Amino acid sequence: MRTKTISAFGTAVLVATLLSGCGGSDEVELASGAARPLVAAASTPDAAAAAKAEATAKAQAAAAAAAAKAQADAAAKAKAEAAAKAKAAAAAKAKAVAAATAKAAAAAKAKAVAAAKARAKAAAQARALAAAAAAAQEAEAADVYYANCSEARAAGAAPVLRGDPGYSSKLDRDGDGVGCES
Repeated sequence: MRTKTISAFGTAVLVATLLSGCGGSDEVELASGAARPLVAAASTPDAAAAAKAEATAKAQAAAAAAAAKAQADAAAKAKAEAAAKAKAAAAAKAKAVAAATAKAAAAAKAKAVAAAKARAKAAAQARALAAAAAAAQEAEAADVYYANCSEARAAGAAPVLRGDPGYSSKLDRDGDGVGCES
């Protein structure tokens, strides 16, 4: 619609310019499509002033349209830049959150691995201590020997129970599992 209006306006300016150059009463009306003399022809200086005024108005309208377009382009560019900044900020924030999450997950995993190693080490130490105690007890049991109940009493081991270090069937006269009972 706007293009048609500008085009019609341009055509009118062209006709007015042509008519102003013709002068006199030979001026014709071309707007209807048929060439016929104008009834009230304007004088040449008035037509030139009108054409000049129309050209000036057209130039001002074109300048205003260009200024409006430039302003709209600047606003669109500013809006696009703001959107790009917002998108970049959101991407940076998402990246930071992802990095923090990954760091926290890695720290939790390292902590869990360290705790598992500590438990395994403590369990191994406990097994080693238990094995050492059992070995020491077996060594003691193998080394302890009482020739008679007097030796067992002197060592503070009487009565000697079956399974205790130094127990032997010769110390248990009645076979009930308790040696040196009296």
